[in-house]
Amino acid sequence: MRRAIGILWLLASVPGWAQEEGEDFSRRDRTALLYQTKFLFTEDQVPIVTVGLVEGEREVSFDSEGPLEFWPEGYGGPSIRLGIGRTSCKARIEQGHGARIRYWVALNRLPARDLAGIRRERAAWEGQGLKVRAFQRGSIFGFYGRVLDNRTVTLVEDDPRETMAGAMERRDALAARSGIATLEVFEEVVDRPTGVIEVQCVGQSARMSFPGMVMVGSPEGRPLTLRSVEYGKGFAWHGREDRSYRGRLVLTPDREGRLAVVNAVDAETLLKGLVPSEIYVDAPAAALEAQAIVARGELFAKLGNRHTADPFMVCADVHCQVYKGVGREDPRTSRAVDATRGRMLFHGDGLADSVYGASCGGHSESGEAVWQGSGHDYLVGVPDHPGGTRFYQGERPTEEEVARFLANPPVGTYCGATRYGRESFRWNRFVSVAEIRQGVTRETGQDPGEVRDLRVLDRGASGRVTRLEVIGSAGTRVLSPELRIRKALGGLRSSLVVFERAREGGQEGFRFTGGGFGHGVGMCQVGAIGRAQAGQDAATILKAYYPGTELIQIY
Repeated sequence: MRRAIGILWLLASVPGWAQEEGEDFSRRDRTALLYQTKFLFTEDQVPIVTVGLVEGEREVSFDSEGPLEFWPEGYGGPSIRLGIGRTSCKARIEQGHGARIRYWVALNRLPARDLAGIRRERAAWEGQGLKVRAFQRGSIFGFYGRVLDNRTVTLVEDDPRETMAGAMERRDALAARSGIATLEVFEEVVDRPTGVIEVQCVGQSARMSFPGMVMVGSPEGRPLTLRSVEYGKGFAWHGREDRSYRGRLVLTPDREGRLAVVNAVDAETLLKGLVPSEIYVDAPAAALEAQAIVARGELFAKLGNRHTADPFMVCADVHCQVYKGVGREDPRTSRAVDATRGRMLFHGDGLADSVYGASCGGHSESGEAVWQGSGHDYLVGVPDHPGGTRFYQGERPTEEEVARFLANPPVGTYCGATRYGRESFRWNRFVSVAEIRQGVTRETGQDPGEVRDLRVLDRGASGRVTRLEVIGSAGTRVLSPELRIRKALGGLRSSLVVFERAREGGQEGFRFTGGGFGHGVGMCQVGAIGRAQAGQDAATILKAYYPGTELIQIY
């Protein structure tokens, strides 16, 4: 390929966006850059991020209060300008063909700079008779003399499957054999999806056709409104609403050959629509600043490492971080983003993956118990109360210790001492055996039959259940990690639970007594609010939840 100006032709030459030497791509390969893990930066060194807003649609509607401009080959190439005042359009996909994806069982994910750890991990799996292959994702880039390296190496079993179901079945078998709850499935795009994007705008008789993709923006810099955006898939709050976004939209085929809409926007602008979607906007300023810092750090840690089979770097839902665009922006959270501009947590020479959750329930969880590649020294479970002592004596809590902790939490526990999220600090819920049977079948692909009992196999540092045995008339099923457990048990708020057999409303089932909301790893958002109300500043809050980290401004 010939050399050209612009690190990414898709986004290059945007006013205010810096350019570097990079690769040019042929018109036939115009979607290639949507799958790259390289970055383009603004002139003041803020990365441009691609966020998946919409997937799986046949048609989408969008509009602007002013004219719209379409770039078939990315900004800087030839363009089509339509409208004078308000401009409304519909886009649909024709001749769509899905991607060809190979699925690999991911054994572990480690920082690319940890060469010794990668060698040890590879040797350990090969010692069990597995062939191992490595995939590298992420990027390395510099800010004012400091290198930010979020590259990871994913070690996979060198035995790819052609379907996700086949890979999940193999993953579960290896998890049962090894006792490792956090095995995952890694997706490799062999052939990218294809399709033709057809756009029809109100007042225009001609329909425009764009093979592969088209970028849409406002030449006046106005936000673009996307109609009927689906959100919360798989959750109780699932729905649709109109949302507006700054930056530009990219229309392109998704992995299934249907229509995807992607927002190309700089990271700081993205955070202004993300932070208020993740925390109460009337929380104390110190908590909002802490939230802005950890959201920025998690975003940067994930860029290039998630959604490896999708035409975007991160999604706009809870799988990554919730991003609702312009309509969710709030002056208080925007001030918090501006006040912490470019600040992130580092651990040693590396960027900290500053994950966070809604409510830890009084004790945060260790990352290694929840996600592959999260076994970091700074993601250890920590008590969330002024005394700072954990509630159990051994390496992991017993069933009796968890029950006492849930019934009698320590005095002054930060996430229980504030009105925010109080209903999630301690809770009870009855789940019928029929609902559990349905959930286990959905999560494992195997019907356990009539559910007779549940048995905890492992708990994490916070007391969360990380491996659960479901005993049924058709066989025993083992569930892990904690998210699959929560989903299988009717969508529990967290897996920090104890339970007993019960009968309610004429149905057999289990009564769960629980604490917290979510995975519990990293910063407890409600706990951060409680700490801020107690007078702690953002730096103090972060030091409590991410021990051993350093707060550094890199741009």
